[in-house]
Amino acid sequence: MDLAPIVLFVYNRPWHTEQTLNALAANELADESILYIYSDGPKNGASQDVLKNIKKTRELIKSKNWCKEVFIIESEVNKGLANSVVNGVTEVVNKHGKVIVLEDDIVTSKYFLQYMNDALNVYSDEQKVLSIGALNFFATDKRVSDTFFIPIPDCWGWATWKDRWQLFEPNPQKLLNRLRENGLISKFNLNGAYNFESMLIDQIKGNVNSWAIRWQAVAYLENKLSLYPRYSVTKNIGFGSGGTHGGEDKFTRHIKFAGKKIIVEKMPVAEDPGIIKKMVKGYRKTTQPAPVAKIKLKVRQYIKYLLPPIATLAYRSIRQGKKTGMWQGDFANWDAAKKNCGGYDDPIILEKTKNAILKVKNGEAAGERDSVLFDTVQYNWPVINFLLKIAIENNRQLSLIDFGGSLGSSYFQHKNEIPPSISLAWNVVEQKSYVDVGNKEIRDGHLNFYYSIDEAVKKTNAHILLLSNVIQYLEKPYEFISNVLAYGFEYIIIDTTAFIDGQEDRLTIQTVPESIYKSTYPAWFFNNEKFVKTFSVQYAMLHQFNSSVIGTEYLDEKTTGYWRGYIFKIKKHEYAALP
Repeated sequence: MDLAPIVLFVYNRPWHTEQTLNALAANELADESILYIYSDGPKNGASQDVLKNIKKTRELIKSKNWCKEVFIIESEVNKGLANSVVNGVTEVVNKHGKVIVLEDDIVTSKYFLQYMNDALNVYSDEQKVLSIGALNFFATDKRVSDTFFIPIPDCWGWATWKDRWQLFEPNPQKLLNRLRENGLISKFNLNGAYNFESMLIDQIKGNVNSWAIRWQAVAYLENKLSLYPRYSVTKNIGFGSGGTHGGEDKFTRHIKFAGKKIIVEKMPVAEDPGIIKKMVKGYRKTTQPAPVAKIKLKVRQYIKYLLPPIATLAYRSIRQGKKTGMWQGDFANWDAAKKNCGGYDDPIILEKTKNAILKVKNGEAAGERDSVLFDTVQYNWPVINFLLKIAIENNRQLSLIDFGGSLGSSYFQHKNEIPPSISLAWNVVEQKSYVDVGNKEIRDGHLNFYYSIDEAVKKTNAHILLLSNVIQYLEKPYEFISNVLAYGFEYIIIDTTAFIDGQEDRLTIQTVPESIYKSTYPAWFFNNEKFVKTFSVQYAMLHQFNSSVIGTEYLDEKTTGYWRGYIFKIKKHEYAALP
């Protein structure tokens, strides 16, 4: 048999590395195999303990002939695990045509090398097979076949071929764009069982550095599968032990090694629906975050000691006290609703809004909403409370993007309740005409204006997205939500958004009272359950609140509308599964 070379990546964990090497050396084919060991160098400013452990690790890997031949590649600088894996695998697989990959916290069964080499040989010509996996924690009952295929490639002991590895795409933004363009995000996220998309977003933002999440995206984009054994031949021993991607061992603590050699017989390269169902259940069981109800309870308890109780909302909509009938119709599509409407781009609206905001800025009025001035500030306590809570949790830093924020209406509404000790950056994203006026006449040391969310993200470290009274005025609101979710904001605050007492979203025309300004435009009323579900894969709902005292709006004899707000926080996922 033409045996594949083994590549092992080590850093500063001598005990783990020793367990890995001892188990590998006990494999039946170890004395016939070639082993490449890549030893990463120290990070800048590494402590003496880290330097000592790197030295011990390097002494260890040189202490024995762990396999037939051992080649050691030591780096003087720290490349990081992801870069080390990508570069090392590429180098070895290009030389040998195939490769078996391990990291310094993977203990192998004595049948590991036999299984890997058998699988590499059996499926070498099957281009639909991307890689060979080794650890199975989700489909182990007796009804599972000895080997099977799933879309997710393994990272805890795996193997591949040169022609398959050439598909690896290092640019995570390209991968995310292609997943979205091809409608694969839901499948990539296992239909909500695990938010892999957020890991790819974190890769883009530089919060994590993972070769595996990019390899996994390639698998979905290229429609390829990976082979797994029913009984595992590897186990991860590195959780919570100083590794780059540590965490609680929810995945492998119950793993039992295969008790005999795994027979690899060629089978059709296709997903088994039963296995996929088990996989989804397995991921959901081991990675599901705390129930939303518990999160909300903790938030309420925290706020009780931090801020005054949330009482009756003081926020007054400009629509308060107006007669019903401001929202009319039930239109089939946006074009049908829009053909008889004006819009926000009327210069008269901008001029009236600018004059009103300048009066607030100059102290001539207490507040403004949609160009209407108020004698007293119309506070939005739920939003203020959470902004202050978020600031305290982030070392008194508060940086947000206010999409559709006019000329800073919400900023002037909230800013006096934000203490000077908090570093505030309020970034409004608006139409070009509003941004031009805002940057010229309105902005101050805390308030700035940008033409797009992308521009604002690149120029700020905003961790909050505020969507106040805006989503219902977008032609494709759910497409917009999908787009902003890709940015991975830590918090998303929804305020003054229109919902309907009905099963389906409803598209209406809103008529603004002429006393404010003469205009009409399409406006959605959303089905509450459908709207919230759009955020649920990536975000947990911390709080919901009624965002206006206007009460019920009667759209017709049978249908009522109401205004609500939500506070969403991005779910924290364990990245231990993907180095």
